[in-house]
Amino acid sequence: MDHEITRRDTVLGLAGVLGGMSLGSAGARAADWTPKPPFVGRQLNAELVLQINVKLGPIEDMGAGADGHRINYPIVGGYFSGRGLKGEVIPGGADMSVRRNDGVTLIEALYRLKTDDEQVLIIDNAGIFRPNAVGRKKLAAGEELLERDYYCLTSPKFKTPPGKYNWLTEHIFVGTIDDVSEQEVLIGCYLMTQVG
Repeated sequence: MDHEITRRDTVLGLAGVLGGMSLGSAGARAADWTPKPPFVGRQLNAELVLQINVKLGPIEDMGAGADGHRINYPIVGGYFSGRGLKGEVIPGGADMSVRRNDGVTLIEALYRLKTDDEQVLIIDNAGIFRPNAVGRKKLAAGEELLERDYYCLTSPKFKTPPGKYNWLTEHIFVGTIDDVSEQEVLIGCYLMTQVG
């Protein structure tokens, strides 16, 4: 390759895949749906309980495969804090994302966190990145995306040693990913609870 691939190059690369493609029909149908009264199902609540600043190494373009175009975002460090825990991101993890032919990127991040009391937690954070119609137009024009231009959520799962961090294995979490810089992202982990 003639130049180093950046995170921006990777996102802008979606423009060629997305072109005039329409991903909106199923999303539009889902957006038009509302529960019929009286709604008696359980409500959900999301509470931010953990933030992880993940530092990234140089992007590795793994090329096209049967499942799509794979990009490796090496995880080289970082730090985290949250409800009853804080510490460092252990170098050596990765997000091995796959951009499918339909323009949806599957996020597949696996890495470790070391708490300040020397416990190692494993986080398996899978999710989806998908630009909306405005985002696809911006990508095609080579413009930067704003948060409202795409859908990006994950479902982090944790493995912990027995003890005080075990609560992370007993709940469902929803995650967010926000760019801090080309070399850093901020992961938010929201604890999902039932209301009523």
